[in-house]
Amino acid sequence: MELTVTLEDKADISFLKKMLLQLKGVKSVEISEEETNSWKEIESSDVLKKVLNQSQSDFEEGRFKEYSEELMDSIFNKK
Repeated sequence: MELTVTLEDKADISFLKKMLLQLKGVKSVEISEEETNSWKEIESSDVLKKVLNQSQSDFEEGRFKEYSEELMDSIFNKK
């Protein structure tokens, strides 16, 4: 499970990280400066629709590759 928090530029990141690690159930805290999109934004994006349509076309026309379960697990960080 993930928790997303948006911070101001002047936030005390090291203090916040230490504080969050003290909470029961918090396994790790990662700080990222990348902007992330919500699932609603992703689902409604034209890019996702285009990719899904292309994938469907490729599958219907036989242009696809099968990947091993190990490769898929490594991509999605399953162990």
